[in-house]
Parts: sequence; C-alpha cells; structure tokens
Amino acid sequence: MKMRAILLAGSATLLLAACGGENADPVADAPQVEQPPVEAVEGAPPEDSASDETVRPEMDPLDQVEDSCGMAALEAYIGQAASDIPEDELPEGARIVAPDTPVTEDYSPTRLNVLTDEDGLILSMKCG
Repeated sequence: MKMRAILLAGSATLLLAACGGENADPVADAPQVEQPPVEAVEGAPPEDSASDETVRPEMDPLDQVEDSCGMAALEAYIGQAASDIPEDELPEGARIVAPDTPVTEDYSPTRLNVLTDEDGLILSMKCG
C-alpha cells in the first residue's frame, strides 16, 4: 500500500513538473513590439465619441444610396416622433429601430429602417 502511494505521488510530481517551468507562458516570453503613436485624422470624430453602430445626429439623415425602400417620401418626418408617421405611409416591411431594439442583420434593400433616439424622435432612415 505504501509502495502504491509513493508511486502515485512520484507520478503526480513528474506530471506537474512537465507542465510547469520557466517558459510556461509563451505570451509573456514573446518579444515586445513598440507600436507607433496613432495620429488623429483631420475631420475624424474624437476617440471617445459614439461607436460606428450608434446613430449620431450629425450623420446624414438619409442614406446616400439608391432609394430602393421609399425613404425619400418620408424625409419630412425626420426630427419628428416615429409615431407621427401614418401606418398607411410606411412601406410594407418597414421597421422602427430605437437604440435598444434588437434587429436582424440581414440586408434587404427594399426594407425601410426608421432609426430613432431614446425618445422616439426620428434621426435617420436607411434602406436595408
């Protein structure tokens, strides 16, 4: 019984020794490469501004692409509450998208996306 315990303890020690050592973390041993400083691009938003996924008021409120979803007909509603758009004026399949609204990421060029702020005011319209 003692012999078995000694063999198990010895085997465990050998396994632990094989896993450890000074070079156990290859990332820590990798050479450090100094990155050049990032220069600001003229006209670019500051780094602490909203992400690309956030609709910002300074963005062009209408997509500058072919109007395949009927957004130009509703341009007058930008800045108003999304609830002000009469149901019969919204194209079939249109969706009102608030900041916390989950949406699918599939692209449908004929679908109108009405993007609003937290208060339901229309910020922009996009096809897709």
